Order: sequence, then structure tokens, then C-alpha cells
Amino acid sequence: MNLDKEKEFGKGRGAILLKLLKEKEKSEGADQSQSILGQSSSTEKSEQSHVPTLTEIPSSSTTGHGRASLLSKVKAMRFVEAQSSKPVQVASQGRGSLISRLKAITLAEQPSIALQPSIDAGVLGTLSEIAVQEGISSSELSHLTKPKLRQGTSGSPIQLSGNYINLKLNPGKGLFNYEVKFIPDIDSRPLRRKLLNQHLQALGQTRVFDGVTLYLPQKLEKDITTFESIHPMDQSKVVLNVIYKKQQTMSENIPFFNILLGRVLRALSLVRIGHNNFNPKGVQAVPQHKLEVWPGYVTAISEYEGGLKLCIDTRHRIMRTETIRDIMVKFGGKSNFKDSILKELIGLSVFTRYNNKTYRVDDIAWDKDPTYEFEKGTDKISILDYYKYHWNLEIKDLNQPLLVHCDNFKSATYETQEKIILLVPELCYLASLSESVRSDFRIMKDLMTLTQMTPNARRDVIRHFITEVQNNNVPREILAEWGLELESDITEFTGRVFEPECIIFGNNAKFTPSTERAADWSSAVVKNVPLRIPNLNHWYILYCQKDTRCVQEFVGMFRNVSKVIGMSVKEPRLVCLKDDRIETYVQTLRKSIQETVNLMVIVFPTNRTDRYSTVKRVCCVEMPVPSQVIMSRTISRGDRLKSITEKIALQINCKLGGALWALNIPMDNCMICGIDVYHAGFGQSTKGSVAGFVASLDKALTTWHNKVCVQGKHQEIVDMLQMCLISAIRAYYKHNKRYPDRIIIYRDGVGDGQLEVVLKYEIKQLLVSFKTVQENYEPTLTVIIVQKRINTRIFERSSTGVRNPPSGTIVDSYITKSDIYDFFLVSQNIRQGTVSPTRYVVIYDSKNMKPHIQRLTYKLCHLYYNWSGTIKIPAPCQYAHKLVSLVGQNIQQEPHQSLADTLYYLNERSATETISGMITAMRCLVDTIVTPLRRRQPHVYVNTYVRMCIYGRGVSRIESPPSPPFERLAPAYILFTTAELTIHMTFTRWT
Repeated sequence: MNLDKEKEFGKGRGAILLKLLKEKEKSEGADQSQSILGQSSSTEKSEQSHVPTLTEIPSSSTTGHGRASLLSKVKAMRFVEAQSSKPVQVASQGRGSLISRLKAITLAEQPSIALQPSIDAGVLGTLSEIAVQEGISSSELSHLTKPKLRQGTSGSPIQLSGNYINLKLNPGKGLFNYEVKFIPDIDSRPLRRKLLNQHLQALGQTRVFDGVTLYLPQKLEKDITTFESIHPMDQSKVVLNVIYKKQQTMSENIPFFNILLGRVLRALSLVRIGHNNFNPKGVQAVPQHKLEVWPGYVTAISEYEGGLKLCIDTRHRIMRTETIRDIMVKFGGKSNFKDSILKELIGLSVFTRYNNKTYRVDDIAWDKDPTYEFEKGTDKISILDYYKYHWNLEIKDLNQPLLVHCDNFKSATYETQEKIILLVPELCYLASLSESVRSDFRIMKDLMTLTQMTPNARRDVIRHFITEVQNNNVPREILAEWGLELESDITEFTGRVFEPECIIFGNNAKFTPSTERAADWSSAVVKNVPLRIPNLNHWYILYCQKDTRCVQEFVGMFRNVSKVIGMSVKEPRLVCLKDDRIETYVQTLRKSIQETVNLMVIVFPTNRTDRYSTVKRVCCVEMPVPSQVIMSRTISRGDRLKSITEKIALQINCKLGGALWALNIPMDNCMICGIDVYHAGFGQSTKGSVAGFVASLDKALTTWHNKVCVQGKHQEIVDMLQMCLISAIRAYYKHNKRYPDRIIIYRDGVGDGQLEVVLKYEIKQLLVSFKTVQENYEPTLTVIIVQKRINTRIFERSSTGVRNPPSGTIVDSYITKSDIYDFFLVSQNIRQGTVSPTRYVVIYDSKNMKPHIQRLTYKLCHLYYNWSGTIKIPAPCQYAHKLVSLVGQNIQQEPHQSLADTLYYLNERSATETISGMITAMRCLVDTIVTPLRRRQPHVYVNTYVRMCIYGRGVSRIESPPSPPFERLAPAYILFTTAELTIHMTFTRWT
């Protein structure tokens, strides 16, 4: 029997690599799979490359199952190297050296993934081809993506600043790597340090020594320096040979510089919570809500095109001044207090002040209290005594339950294991906002006055940090010892800003927004006819008895609005429900939905997620038909019914296959796609991740094909991209009678640490898909990563300091990476706070169309039909986000194929979109009402705040008064109010 078939592999990483190597050997032809021992006398051996191929490793190895299983492989490789004239150089001797060796072997055989795509092994090919054969290092990633032309030319120049600080490097200093050898050998690391410290006069006080490797800021005179030390135990002589290895490159220095920065932050007495550092001395109290706001920083040193820089931004941490026990006591009077407490606390972060650490609440141990005993070493100790002896803390309540935190860690065999940590509620403080706090608009309004920062305020905070470092001897010397120094201000550079795009409506009507408001055409969308208008011939409205009046008014208004936009609408079938139970809605839907039905409108009396999910599941999976859910309170106000009905009519137009507007897209026969992945929140253990794929079907980008696939929980990398892309290409062929010549994909939700995985795994699927569609089908492919959650901030320089840059601002140099092609784009326009740009990374481009990607990306930010303005990310990414949110949160199944070419997933607007609309409404009101008043009385300052209810949750935005003292002239009054929006206004003047 074959030994390979009998062998069972263990669970260690070494066993997995061994298995991959064996799979690769099996995939090779029999004529190429000779062992090392069988080639000792072959004449062909001298003609082979000095790099051993994977087929030279014997396949009959009988090594162990864990990490030790790699031993024979390493020995075999060394045997080959010993007989080769040019051995492979390996920098390290640890487990990582084997991976580096495998990559070197692979690269000698296959330089890139695009050369030899395999289509014989299914969707992905064998796993070994992905993990070993297709191994692409970060240097290769930069080689594949480094463009010939990095910067675009369109647009006008604009003077910008960023939240970056240049780091000056002393040319006489660096990071020099030395190896220290001891004769005789010394095993003890502390003893090695003591022996080395006897020569501080020659080595200098500034150094880093881990027992083997020594780092110095300056190079010694000789490459090999010999010292003699005295052993502290027996006074014998120990010889130390300090051997120069190399001077670290800048990229190799980055991790060390960030460790050095951590020392600087600690020297400034900042407390590290999570990944950020906060200043406990600058805490701002919110006593009326029992909250504290801790100011802090998020920092990272990296190398950019403009040199070595520190990226720094402000962060705020909201802390409760009351303990978790105090919060639990508030729920004590309820009959179901345990369920209420679980709902309030599970998934939130708590902060323990005695050790400055945060923990997530995973469960509550109701059967345990502070008298519970656990094993510490060989003894048992109660939690009560542990805190008394180790932290000098006395626990008062001995009957309180304990909080449970599940901590994952790596064992000695590198297996992920779980450790249970019990926390005392009396010693824990809530470090994140609970649902009850978030739903209180008064609390959120007060917090936003402290946390929302203008560009000038954000710049001042960064300047304050620079001043603190430069005026404090300890952090300044920590940097100076290694040749580093912070510049005295934030960086300045030049960007570009695109001209406003021309919006094309129906009847060839065109609208070009002004430069000041290039990101908004909300007024034009209701004055012009949509680009494509479907007919609504057969539709139903389901509602409860108490909502009869508002539904009838809505139908009449919808009829009038549809005439204005040119939509042919027939009378709907009104179905009055006897109650609002879920079963009643489901039964009525099943009876009413027929093949000829165009639309189902469902009016809910109240918002309930379970009812909404059930209705959407029926309309999207069981009996597919476009559906529109409306809250009765939304259409209950007659004074706002017209504007609300206009928005509903436009959304229905999109769901039925219509199109609202378009832009001039110069590329022909091009399919643009968007990919996003939804992950279930904490506590939703039954819900897996959902990947969504959206692709354009026409040149104007008004019709979108969609496909979803459900995968494992918290899985970001998409497994079924081949199926999704093939479905999109065939839909494109059905719509255009030809395949696309160019495919551009925007991939959302990928961080820098996953770029290589996407390049090796997802792009491989995309390339394999082309051969599946047609043997000679080879379109050009461009893949762009979209990163929203970044720390970069961009400011426009002005006479009053800095301000938010206009919509269309782009930065493709100075603060971008030098080894990959990336750029920053500010597509949205905000008037409050600081705008956050979006970063785009082009990781694959077979057409080299990089100069055109920037303008195309900005155009795509105009094409999201659920918002009449530009959005933060391209429309296909936002459509994919809406698709996976609906499927992941509500449907949890793949929607019916008949809905694949419609925007059925455009649901009620999210909080973010509604807040954007709220800000636009405020701006219009201020322009029309407040501005004339301020011209007559310039000393009067208008303080406007907005309360808005979204699914029962209050959300607020506030325009804060300037810092000088002011007094209120009159009580606040309501400017206008609707079911969703209430704007209050107060008048103040300088004192």
C-alpha cells in the first residue's frame, strides 16, 4: 500500500505545509517527479538550476505529524544545496526560513499568477497551487502593480495639508544589525546582556539586544569587533565577537520605529487602550449623563513617497463613570431583568482601570460571585482575595454575578485555544456606547459637541502633540538617540480637484452643479424627468385598518407625482389587513402575488425587524416581486407628504428597472463591478457572512446585475467569485449580445494585510473564469481595493487656516505608498466635522489604465440612485453593500434569480444617508432664512440643531457656537417638524 495514502497529517502548520508539498508532487507529471537520491549519478543534474525544485524532495518521508515533520524536508534541501555550486541563501533559521525557501523555489518556476491559470482542478485548482505555487511576496506585489505613470493630470491644482508629520533622519545614524557570538557559548539571555553591558563605553548607551542580535544607531569602526568580558560567577574570561551584518533598510526599520513611538507615547503619560493611546489628564466630563470623554491619538509611522512620516489623528473614547454593577442595579426591578441586562451588555467593551485594559462582554455567569475560587499556580484563591492581595482592591458586593470574557490565544503548538476570564462588574466601566445610550438623542448631541472636530481644531491637536514631544526632554531624546526628529508642523502638498460632472436626465436634460455645491443635485432630480421610466400597471398596497386615511392620501399624491415624472400608474389594489401580525402579512402576500404583479407596497404601523425580514423573505425568495415597505408615520403628515412621496416614487422607479440619471462614460463595452462582504454582528452566531457581487450591464451604468453567495462566519475572502463573475458576464452577453472587452472591479472591505491574499486567491478565480466562459476569451482586468476606514485626513489650506477640501479632491503623490499604486479621493462634500477621504489601491491592472481610473472612480460616486449627490465610495460598492446587508440581516437566503437585474435591495435609507439629507435641508434653511438675518445683524449667531427619528432612534447633529461667551436672545423654537425631522433654532449674540 502507498505510504502517502496511509499517512495521516496532524494539525500543526508544519503538517499542513508538508501536505501541500505532497499535493504539488502529485500534480507534477511522472516524468518530472524524481527523488534526490535517484539523481546522484544523473547527467541532467549538472544542467539543472542551482535552486532545487519541489520534485527533488523525496515523497516517501516518514517524518512526524507536527512541526517536526519539516525536519527531513529541511535536511533534504540542505543536502541539495551542499551539492550545488550556488546554495540558496537563507537569512534566518526559524520556521519562517522554510516558507521563504519555498517561495524562492516557487518563484524560480512560475513568476506570476497570470501566466499559467489552471482550469482543470475546479474553481480554485488545488490548494497547494494557491498556498505554495502561487506564493507572491510583497516585493512581487509592488512589481506587478508599480505603474509607469503614477500621477494623473486632469483637474486643477489645489494646496492641501494632511494629518502627517515628517520625520527627519540624521544622516549619520541608522539601524545597524550585528550578531553577537559568545566564546564559550552562554545559554542564559540575562547573562548575555550582563556580559555585553560591560562594554557600554565602546558600544554606547543606546542599543537594542535580544540575546543574539544587536541593533546600534551608529556603525562601529570594524566589521568584526572583539571584546573580553568577565563572567560574574567564576571570574572567567568570555570572548564576545560583534559581527556586522547589514544596515537595515527603511522598510525594515518601520516596525522598530513604531515600537520607539510607543515609548514616546508612554513618556507622555498616555494610556494605551486597545490600539490607541489616550490622555487621562484631558478627560472631559459629561456629568448630566454620567459619561467621560477621553481624548487620544491613533498613530502609525510608515514610509511614503514623500519620505518617512508619522500619521496621527485624534480619537475619543467614551467612558461611563458608573460601574457595570450600577447599570445592572437599574434593571433589578424588572421581571425579566436577566434578559434585559444581557441585551444591554453582551458584545460591549468594558474598561478596568486597575490595569488599563479593555474586555468584551461575551456572557454573564449568574452562578458565580466574587467568592468563586480558581487555580493560580498550585494553589486555589478566591476572586475576592486575588484583587485584595494583588491589586489592593476591596470588593464590596459579594453577591454580584461575574462577567465572562472569552480570550483566544496561541498555544505552544500554535493552535488557537480559548481562555475564560471572569471580571467583577463592580470594577468594570463601560467603554462603548450601549443601544440605550445611542438611542438617546440628547446624549448623542452633547457627545458630538465634544468629539466632532473641525479641520482647524484637528490641526491644533496635532500641533499640540508636536509641541509636547519637542518640549519634553524624555520623548525628544528617545527619538534623537536613533536619529529621528519631528518637524514642527503638519505636511503640505499639492493635490488636484476635478471639475463638477454633468448630470444627464431624461429628454436629454443636463444639469451641472456649481463648484461650491458640486456634490448635490437634489433640486434638479425632482424638476427633471428620470432617464428611464417603467410602467406600474398591477400593484397592491397592504395596510392596517388604522392607517386607511394616510394610505388613501398617499395613493392620491403618488398619482400626482407619477404624472410629473412621466410614470404611467394605474389604480392599486388596496388590501386592508385585520391586524398587524406577521402571519397576516405573509398569508395576504401569498394570496395577492401573481405573475402579473409589478409591485407590492406594504405599510407597517410600527417598525419591527422580524416582520420586515419575513416580508422581504417572501417577496425576494419565495414569491419574487419588487417590494416597498413604508412606515405609516412617514406618510401621515400632510404638509410633508409631497416631498416624501416624490422620494418613494423615485425609489420605486429604480426597483422596477428604471434609471434616474446618468453621466458621460467614455469607455465602450466595459463592465464595472463591485464586491462587498457582510459579517454578522456579535451574538448573531447563526448568521454567516454574505458576499455580494454587482456588475453593470450597459454603457450608461444604469442597469446592474447582482449575485450573492453565503459563506462561513466572519469570512472576508470570497470563495465563489468564479461563479459570480461568470453569471455577470453571461448577463452582460444577454443584454448586449457580446462579451465585455474590459472588466473593472472595485473590491470593498479589504485592509492592507489582506492585499496579497486577494491577489493570490480572489484574482486567481477571476482569471480562471474567463476560460470557463470561452476558451479564447481574454478581456482586460483591473481590480481596485476600496478602503473607507482609514486614518488619513486631508485639509485645504486657506486664509483662515485649513478647511475641508471640495468634492473631487484627489491626492496621488507625497502621502501615497511608493511600492504600490494608490490614491486618495474626497468625493463627498460635508460642512460639519472633518471629511474622511477614501483610499483606492490598484492591485491588478492588465491594461495599464491607471491614469483614467481616478476620474472614472469619481464619476462612479455620482451614480448611487438612493442619494441625489455624491457618496463616499463608488456606486457598485454601495449597491453591493446594500445587497449583502439585506440578505445578511433579513433574508439569509439567496434571492430569486428573476430579481438579478433589478435594484430590489434599495431599502429604506440608512441613518448615514438620512443624516446627509438632514444636513442638506439645514443648509437650504440657513441659506434662505438665516443668511439674510445675519447680514442685518452680524453679531447674532444662529445655533441650529436637528432631531431626527430613524427606526425609533434619535440622531442629532449640532452646529456649535464659537468659543467666545454668548448669551441666548430668545427661547428655542421649532422651525419646522415632520415625522422624521425636527429642526430647532436658537439665537445668540456675543457678550
